Amino acid sequence: MAETPVPLPPEAVTADAMAWHSSDAERWRALRPGRWAHPILSVLALALASITALWLAPADAYFCRGEEPCPPDWLGTAMEALVAAVLYRGIKRLPLATIAILPLVAVWALLDPDTPTAAGVTMAVAACYVCLACTHRLTAARRQRRLATETAGLERYPLPEAAMPRPAEGRNLGCGIVMGVIAVLAFVLGPLGVTSFMSSDGWQAIAFLGSGVALLGLSYYVRDRRRAAALRCAPVPALRVLVRKGGGRNDGRTYILAADDVEGSRPLLSCYVRLASGEYRSPVHNRLREAVLFGPPHPGGGLVLVSSDGQEAPRLCVECDAGPARQEYPEGRLEPPPPGAAAVSWGAGIGSRLCAVLGQCILIALTVGGLAIHGDVPLGLRLYAAGFIFIGTILIITQFSWRITADSAGLWCVGVRRVRLIPWGEVDQVWLKDRGFNILRVDGAYGAEMYGVVAPGWLNRRFRRRPEALRAVDAIRALHADPALRPTGHSAPDDRGRPIGLPLLAVNSALALALVVFG
Repeated sequence: MAETPVPLPPEAVTADAMAWHSSDAERWRALRPGRWAHPILSVLALALASITALWLAPADAYFCRGEEPCPPDWLGTAMEALVAAVLYRGIKRLPLATIAILPLVAVWALLDPDTPTAAGVTMAVAACYVCLACTHRLTAARRQRRLATETAGLERYPLPEAAMPRPAEGRNLGCGIVMGVIAVLAFVLGPLGVTSFMSSDGWQAIAFLGSGVALLGLSYYVRDRRRAAALRCAPVPALRVLVRKGGGRNDGRTYILAADDVEGSRPLLSCYVRLASGEYRSPVHNRLREAVLFGPPHPGGGLVLVSSDGQEAPRLCVECDAGPARQEYPEGRLEPPPPGAAAVSWGAGIGSRLCAVLGQCILIALTVGGLAIHGDVPLGLRLYAAGFIFIGTILIITQFSWRITADSAGLWCVGVRRVRLIPWGEVDQVWLKDRGFNILRVDGAYGAEMYGVVAPGWLNRRFRRRPEALRAVDAIRALHADPALRPTGHSAPDDRGRPIGLPLLAVNSALALALVVFG
């Protein structure tokens, strides 16, 4: 359905800025990376190679198990910390740092005497594949940046004065420096054995954790500094676009669309943004606004948006990126539900429940497999394994049994222990996040949280269907906005679903107890 965007204030109009039309935007979208370079495939390849190396390596090759004397492999500890950091965040969010790190890991895996030849070759091949995938993604982003620059024309524009101050990045820098110092102390004190209050395996764990956190913190700092400097060192291209805060897969992100996409159905980029210096009024939520985009749009890049805030007394709104931009892909949108008497329900389908069962099996397999690899595991590590199972329980419960039923009384939401009613008069809004959504109450009391029920976008595009959770969010918003659409009948208790949290929690508790006792 076409929507009339909020117009730009007269003082924000850049006379010579070109409009980013859908024809140019779709050419830009077509330059995206190939499917073989998707981060999830790189993570799986490197994770499987790492598990193979741990499985084939001799006992105590990399990690101590609390047995004395135990000479840890400190170089191996550093390499393993690098691999863990790359798996956790590097491949998806720090491709340039990943390309710099993994060749070192590959060389170490091939030359390390404690690593079997087959495992070393597997690690080297996986590292080469990940580096090629990250390089391909960066190359695709450069092609998109070049095309967007050509579309913007020859004119270059300085950023608005409010956007010129660079954002403060001291948190990442401080965290990286502190954890780096802790890691260096662990690497120095561990081999010397000068402390009596901690054994070598304790220093090894501190060195492992400190190295990984320090690498991520410093890499984030360098990435954010480079992104901010690229926008502020010289005048940049500008494009006229449409923007919308929320309304996509995450209500905390701002979505960028082509200037003529008045239906708002084909987002191109999204980004977390912050108000520029001196701004204090946030733009209106989930409404299209005309905007000027400063900076060539591309995944991983920075941007500055100038638009109207869309309030009753509109004012100029200047927003800067609070993180790297991410490419988006169009998804089908659900039409508002027709009015009727019968209650309407949305909940977990076969696919969601299969994913929950598969997640439970993977959780158990990783825990039991990890304990089997390390043999005689101390009690402390077994307690960590039990906690790992408990952490995943809530997610699996919600993913398997989530259900929302709308009737004349309100929204019936299946929780961990019981079915909760949120009357229509107490519903404030539905807040959508990357992996789930929250139903917020007017009085600030607890409503309902459905986390883990939205599948990744690439999986939905693969099966060409809109997730049931997003369909539920669309429908609930429409019912909340228009009382005439709400059902007039009551729902039966059996139609509202049943919570399975306590039975599943009991099963996982028994499993965790067995791991702690029998190891």
